[in-house]
Amino acid sequence: MEIRVHAACARAAALADHARRRIQYVLRAREHQVESIDVRVGDTRSRRGQQDGYCKIQLKLAHAGVTTVVDIGKDLYEAIDRAVDRAARMAMERLAGARPAALAA
Repeated sequence: MEIRVHAACARAAALADHARRRIQYVLRAREHQVESIDVRVGDTRSRRGQQDGYCKIQLKLAHAGVTTVVDIGKDLYEAIDRAVDRAARMAMERLAGARPAALAA
């Protein structure tokens, strides 16, 4: 399971470390079925002057395609936690329904 984290904000190193630890914890049972994970974390600036953070997670799953989750919130740590939890649930659902091509034939 390859994890790539791209953080474009002031606390990039701490947020990248938090995202890696959460992903490894949540997906440890299925890590052999996850090919790669791309995480993007950053700040948004709205026209009204509000500043929120976003976390976008893209999972490339073995025999089950790609799953993408985006979460936005004021606290980036909470946005990462919510996005990781949703991505893990979606991955489990897709992996449970997917069968390798050798077994499907």
